[in-house]
Amino acid sequence: MNPTKGYYSIVQFCPDLARRETVNIGVVLFVPEKGFFESRMVADNERVRHFFGTAGDDAKRLHEFKRSFAARIEAEGTRITSLESLQKFIDTRGNQLQLTEPSFVKVRDCRETIDRLFEQLVGGKQRTGKRQSFKDSLQSHFDSAGISDRICKDISIDVPFLNQATKIPFGFQNGVFHLLQPVRFESAKDESNFGLACKYSTEGRIFQEHPDADYGPLQFNVIGRFPSKSDDSIPIVRQVLAASNVRLHLEHDLSELVDEIRRTGKPRESRKIV
Repeated sequence: MNPTKGYYSIVQFCPDLARRETVNIGVVLFVPEKGFFESRMVADNERVRHFFGTAGDDAKRLHEFKRSFAARIEAEGTRITSLESLQKFIDTRGNQLQLTEPSFVKVRDCRETIDRLFEQLVGGKQRTGKRQSFKDSLQSHFDSAGISDRICKDISIDVPFLNQATKIPFGFQNGVFHLLQPVRFESAKDESNFGLACKYSTEGRIFQEHPDADYGPLQFNVIGRFPSKSDDSIPIVRQVLAASNVRLHLEHDLSELVDEIRRTGKPRESRKIV
C-alpha cells in the first residue's frame, strides 16, 4: 500500500489561557484521501495533575472536556474534507483544550499511524470509552432526524425454504416494506468485504423474490460501515449488492435515506398488512 498524506495536531490542555502553559493530552489525525478524521485522548489526568495539580471538580471538568472533544471530532468527520477546513476547525478552539498547527505525516494505515503518534507525542493509556453499537448509533441518528415514528424495529421475516425466521434491526413502509440491515465492512482486505457483500446480496434477492405474509413486498437495504468514506471496497460492495437490486447506504452519509423516510415513510402503527 503506497503512503498518502496525513496531517496531525496535538491536543493540549491549557488551564490558564493567560499563562499559555500546556500539557499534551491527545492527538488528532486527518487523512484527506481516506476521509479519516479521528482523535486519541489520554484515559486519566495524571500528567495534568503532575504539572498543574488538577483535582476535584477541575478533574471532573477535564474529563467532560475530553468526552465532549471526542464527540465533536466524530461529529465533524464528514465536514473536515481539506487542510483548509481542518485549519478552520483548529482556529475555532477557544477553551482550555487547544490544537497545535497541523503537521505533515506519511500514512499507510490510518489507525496504526494515529496510535503511533499518540504513543510518541502523548504517551500513557488511551481513553477508550464504550463505543455505541452500530445498531444503537443508527437509532440515535433516526431519533435526531425526527423519523423514529416511521421506523419499525426488530422485524421478524420468515426465510423461504427454511422453517425459521430472521430478524432485521430496522425497516419502514412506503408501499414496499424496506428492510434496513446494518453491516460492518471493516476488513482491510477487499476480498473479505466482497464475500460479505455476496452473502447479503443473496439474502436480499431471496427476500425480494418472496413477499412476506405480514409486510408484503420487500426491498432489502444494507447500511454499510466502512473504515473510511473513500474505502477502496465501497464500489465493489455497491456493485455486488446492485446485482441483486439491493441498495447500499453509507453510514457516514444517510441524508438521502433519511429524506426518503421523512417524505414517504408511513407511521409505524400502519405498517403491517392486515
